[in-house]
Amino acid sequence: MGRMPLDKLSPQEISQAIEKIRQRYDQYTYKFFKSRALKEGFEDRYLEALKSGTDVSLFLMAEISAVEELMRREEERIASDQEPEPAREGIAEKVDRIVAEQQERIRKYPEAPFHPAASEELRRLVGALGELEGTYWDRLGRLLQHTSYSRTSLTMMQLEGKLRDLASRAGGEAPAALSRYLYHANHFPRNYLAIDREEKEYILESAFFLHELNEILERISESDPLGQPAARQGLQEVLEYVQGIIRDFRLREFKRKR
Repeated sequence: MGRMPLDKLSPQEISQAIEKIRQRYDQYTYKFFKSRALKEGFEDRYLEALKSGTDVSLFLMAEISAVEELMRREEERIASDQEPEPAREGIAEKVDRIVAEQQERIRKYPEAPFHPAASEELRRLVGALGELEGTYWDRLGRLLQHTSYSRTSLTMMQLEGKLRDLASRAGGEAPAALSRYLYHANHFPRNYLAIDREEKEYILESAFFLHELNEILERISESDPLGQPAARQGLQEVLEYVQGIIRDFRLREFKRKR
């Protein structure tokens, strides 16, 4: 089973990933005469992930990595004719570690508690964009006022409109871009497929915005039209914040097709 990119998975891709993981555990059990308890452990962890609201895409990537590592260890042991080594890290521990590392990366960003049904990742992404608007945007406007990307330029006006649509509002209210998400989240019984679809749409639009802004800031940084060292340093800080959101929320691959 090939390595899968650490992106958000569609419902169809989630089903395919689960089936492949089950097949790999079956292969592991049959080929190396192992207990089926490992596959049963995966099923238990998957159910617990669904109940706890864990990012399913991240969970499955960790599980894929774990079962592939088990296969690799056994194949290497057989090739070298060695006795099996005790696993340094169990599958459950590996999954927990990867999920914990991801959660730790996003917890540096403020949380926008706009709805109790929202995942922590979504709340933190909304908060991160809110901080971009509230802390960095006016500063960026001052830095770029004498460039072709001044705040009154068409490009920056369009980006500012997108940011206002995506960012959290005063008092922790949900951004306008999540209005359909709130509609589904506030109706019972909840349509979780619709909620998941709206969350993915918001994440995708956020990624498009961030990549577009990042390209502009990189272009300005490389051409260096700002002159003063303090201005260049200020631009670099904004650029690092934007790139940090892209990195920490795993948005590298979500670029708008040209």
